[in-house]
Amino acid sequence: MSEARQQIMKAIREGVQKALLPGMAADHPPDTNPRGRGGVAEFVAEVERLSGQVIRVSSPVEASDAAASLFRKRGWDRVLAWEWGEIDCEGLPEALAGAGVAVVHGGDPADLEPIPVGLTGAEAALADTGTIVVRNGPGRSPLASLLPPVHVVLLDARRVLPDMHTYFESLSAGGGAAEHVRASSNLVFISGPSRTADIEQSLTLGVHGPRELIVILWEGTAPGGL
Repeated sequence: MSEARQQIMKAIREGVQKALLPGMAADHPPDTNPRGRGGVAEFVAEVERLSGQVIRVSSPVEASDAAASLFRKRGWDRVLAWEWGEIDCEGLPEALAGAGVAVVHGGDPADLEPIPVGLTGAEAALADTGTIVVRNGPGRSPLASLLPPVHVVLLDARRVLPDMHTYFESLSAGGGAAEHVRASSNLVFISGPSRTADIEQSLTLGVHGPRELIVILWEGTAPGGL
């Protein structure tokens, strides 16, 4: 290799070694919420706009009764559910037992596939997109919100937040973001029933997940955060 070529290659190597990537901004401005104020009314409107259903009641006990009534009306006699302590809705086990519903909390997916409905709580709800935030982990089987054709969510209105930015901000403010990551197998954001479209834009519900999303929302407690 000629001396000139060696000098060129040396200069290139030294330049690469000393090159610095441009710095990234640490802070990013939050997205605005153009649709509304980010409250329960907006959340309900967005869920319904996405072909979901919301049943509004005034207390956890009424939510449990509404769930039992829904199960009777639809003829559901089995449910794949989170552990009761993870749903945290007063009177729910008794209400479903009174409706003759057999409750399954987990098992082999092949055995769970015939179950018509899944029942979960929610980590939070995002008003601007009508989104349910589901954090899976111990006692919170991800199959309950993914495998059955119908997903029923029991939701305290205090968990309705304006948007995703507010949700993550609330975790950071409480110092719980890292703990959430460690304690969770995954974090799922659900906006309406599962939907897909083919190349001709024919929309079909329920191909890759539940075809129905039903939220039972109780509002009998003071507004607040998580």
